[in-house]
Amino acid sequence: MCELLGLSYAKPISPAFALRQFGPRCERNPHGWGLAWYPDRALALVKEPVKWTDSKLSGFLATYAGLQAPIYVGHLREKSTGGTPTFADTHPFKREWAGRDYCFAHNGTLHRVTDLPLGRFQPVGQTDSEHAFCHLLEAVANRGTHLDAEADWIWLHGQLSAINALGKLNCLLSDGLRLFAYHDQAGWKGLAHRKALAAPGRSGFLVSSRPLGTGRWCSFQFGELAVFERGKLLFSHSRVASCRSC
Repeated sequence: MCELLGLSYAKPISPAFALRQFGPRCERNPHGWGLAWYPDRALALVKEPVKWTDSKLSGFLATYAGLQAPIYVGHLREKSTGGTPTFADTHPFKREWAGRDYCFAHNGTLHRVTDLPLGRFQPVGQTDSEHAFCHLLEAVANRGTHLDAEADWIWLHGQLSAINALGKLNCLLSDGLRLFAYHDQAGWKGLAHRKALAAPGRSGFLVSSRPLGTGRWCSFQFGELAVFERGKLLFSHSRVASCRSC
């Protein structure tokens, strides 16, 4: 089914507390793993087309005290189509536009993805996910502005809804400043968030396909886009729901 993990905190933190619970989910998602983070405005990305528990890199990252960032995007892959897993097809994906590194990870299957036009951003691999990301970032570039304000987030929701019309779409997107999380409009699989303490004085939000451990988890509404910045939930397209008070 693939698994998504997102973290948004006000200050840099270690992701170890979340990775300890996220990594073992590779038993059902053995075809690759990836972890992206923003140590500053630039994106760092490590991924492999192997099972999380078969990788020495994943074990290192899960215990490395020097790994500190305010935003993380993680993915465990269960491929739905294609042949042998490759680095190119492993999530998350990265592209730069107008001085910002964008990161994207997807859970679901999109059909007729070639119906989505491309431009300056082209896929390296063969996945529907990377094609959708390239299409989305081209739309951002053509619009000519980053996703910095509520009007931009409402526009982004419309773009994701249009992509979602081609199939199943749960996804995480980041520009290094914010974490954007979108849940499939038909409610496929799941997506939830909760406020969590990573270290004394370091609170923020976790986003996961399924709840990690205990605590008050809030399920996303169908078709909801939530925007997290510096450990706060700034915006939800589903204003009434989504546990805005979490």
